[in-house]
Amino acid sequence: LANLATGIGRPDYAIAIAKRAAQRGTELPELNWPTPAYGHADNPPIEQPLIYAITRQESAFAADAVSHVGARGLMQLMPGTAKVVSRRLNVNYEKRLLTDDPGYNTLLGSSYLAGLISDFDGSYVLAIAAYNAGPANVRRWIKDWGDPRTSEIDMVDWIELIPYSETRNYVQRVLENLQVYRERLKGRQAGLLQIGSATRGIVPLAD
Repeated sequence: LANLATGIGRPDYAIAIAKRAAQRGTELPELNWPTPAYGHADNPPIEQPLIYAITRQESAFAADAVSHVGARGLMQLMPGTAKVVSRRLNVNYEKRLLTDDPGYNTLLGSSYLAGLISDFDGSYVLAIAAYNAGPANVRRWIKDWGDPRTSEIDMVDWIELIPYSETRNYVQRVLENLQVYRERLKGRQAGLLQIGSATRGIVPLAD
């Protein structure tokens, strides 16, 4: 069933089936962490494993997902954010495409995430937290507890201090997804090495 779901372009169904199988003791990693090809894949603004890691946590690859607050599509973009990013990219904005066109959604979502990474000086952890909770909250937490990009506070301790349980869990799950995807797409050694950098807060934007 999971292979059929993947074959018909529904990786979200494949993930659901793979998770059910895992509960019964059968691991299906290639289906639980799918790697579908979308229109942005030829020249993404950030590394592909991070795009997949965010997408898996945001929507579990359900292209038509709409949250209770109105975030839409694979990377769960708010329409206002998508509009701003589309202007910066000189791309026409169409709200319906956020759920109708996976490539369009991931183009805007990955570009927005790349901007956050740049804003936070290459820190994946801070950018991931900002993607979920907003950059203003992350800047406030840096002011309150110290900057984990420096020696003021350890990155792991900083994550544990995040007051929103949803965001704290989100950061941890995305980092886990990132390691799995790096292992799948780049090899185990590269994945483990880069995650070590991610937990210190500074990671190159791409290879």
